[in-house]
Amino acid sequence: MELRQLEMFVEAADRHSITAAAQALYVAQPSVSARILALEKELGLPLFDRLPRGVRLTEVGHAVLPHARQVLRHVAEIADTVDALSGLQRGRLVFGTMPTITAHLIPTAIKAFRSRHPAIDLRVVESSATGILEQLAAHRLDLGVVTNAEESPQIGVEHLLSEELYAIVPVDDPLADRKEIDLRELRDRPFVVLEAGFSLRAVLWETCARAGFSPRIAQEMSSIQGIKGLVEIGMGVSIAPRMSIEQEEHLGLLRALRLSQRPHRELQIVTARGAYLSRSAAAFIATCREAAAIMRAGA
Repeated sequence: MELRQLEMFVEAADRHSITAAAQALYVAQPSVSARILALEKELGLPLFDRLPRGVRLTEVGHAVLPHARQVLRHVAEIADTVDALSGLQRGRLVFGTMPTITAHLIPTAIKAFRSRHPAIDLRVVESSATGILEQLAAHRLDLGVVTNAEESPQIGVEHLLSEELYAIVPVDDPLADRKEIDLRELRDRPFVVLEAGFSLRAVLWETCARAGFSPRIAQEMSSIQGIKGLVEIGMGVSIAPRMSIEQEEHLGLLRALRLSQRPHRELQIVTARGAYLSRSAAAFIATCREAAAIMRAGA
């Protein structure tokens, strides 16, 4: 059974004429007759009584007609939906990101995206890099914005931005007046760190290992906001992207000190290989690229 057959059947039923249906569809009359005959053969019963002047629905034709209309209506709705999605007039986008990125890059990207595509239902899932990659591989997310991910058969990675990481200390810390320190100067200090699974934690461990020591953990937190709060009250020190603590520095709550080791992290867009990338997802990726370019220009 073909959609074109149903379309010709409905047109002929509405016009009580195969010839009139052919004219309305800009198709030769024999073609319409052949398609309707093929449909009747497939169903095993006639849909029309052929009259000297036109056609009349049989009992079967009357029974089939509302279903044929419904099928054609659904097809039209599908076409309308695809047109709306392709024009970004509607749709849904679910992306994952990390607490240490939602402090700066992501708000800029979301604001720009919403202003351009207000009809897109944009949902944000916040998790660790590990959690985001797992959800992406399971196709529960359309895309992710993470740090320090590696290419794999399941995950594709696009570089956005390199961010230098700074030591953060309380404003009354003995090192607070310094502009730059060596990480080894913090080897005997307690560290406030992110929980396992966050890439910022992994960068800290790698940088400390190269400096010849392991960090002494005072507290593990699930967000960069939590870390900043504990560093502010003197519970420990940590490392963080400079942009994530600009507000606290401006308010005189924390100090950011450049490290001679120059640790950094890579901000990336991650997608599931082989998965369909919607127009809304592609548009959001483009917006993230623009936000990253603005950050690079302002660095």
